[in-house]
Amino acid sequence: MHIVDLSLPLRPGMPGVSGDPLVRILPARTHEVDGYQVSRISLGSHAGTHLDAPRHLFPDGPTLDQYPVSRFLGPGVIIDCRPEFGAEAIGASAADAARGETHAPAKDAAPMIDVVALAEELRSSPPEPGGMVLLWTEGALLSTEGAQLLLDSGAGLVGTDGPGLDADPYPVHRLLLRQGILLAENLQGLDQLGPGPVTCAFLPLNVIDADGAPVRAVAWR
Repeated sequence: MHIVDLSLPLRPGMPGVSGDPLVRILPARTHEVDGYQVSRISLGSHAGTHLDAPRHLFPDGPTLDQYPVSRFLGPGVIIDCRPEFGAEAIGASAADAARGETHAPAKDAAPMIDVVALAEELRSSPPEPGGMVLLWTEGALLSTEGAQLLLDSGAGLVGTDGPGLDADPYPVHRLLLRQGILLAENLQGLDQLGPGPVTCAFLPLNVIDADGAPVRAVAWR
């Protein structure tokens, strides 16, 4: 069994997306003064590798704590959606993600995922009902047509190695989240597994009314 950590390390000063709070890790108790160590951790709900719940964009949408824990783990499939000309021509690359730089996607700076190729991949390697589709994009963005393919595939969670699958006004986010599909963003390490079936776990903290939450994401085969 080959297990890969898909999570970005959380570190002080790590930027969020679109002005979200920075990650802060400060001493609350120290060995020198108190004889033990406790840290005060402050961060946005979409820091690092995280899940988006429908509440993120919809006031009436469910929050992460309203989902059964079974929705956060199970069978999945990695689909290679990388642009053929490589990551050097795009706005937010896998190298950015590895450094914890989660810039908001810029639609005019990134290529689009090939919808025809995505449809073929979903036909040849369909997710199990309610399963997970992890898109290895290197920053390529998804159209609403591509999002509809994912919706029609029966996936319950869609992940990406980028900071997001679309740009403002976020039509892909809105289409998928409105249907209750969870989104996992800022994944790393998909290249260590490559395309094909995997088993995944994306376990968020059990925070009440969470519109999103950082996760320790792992996948294995």
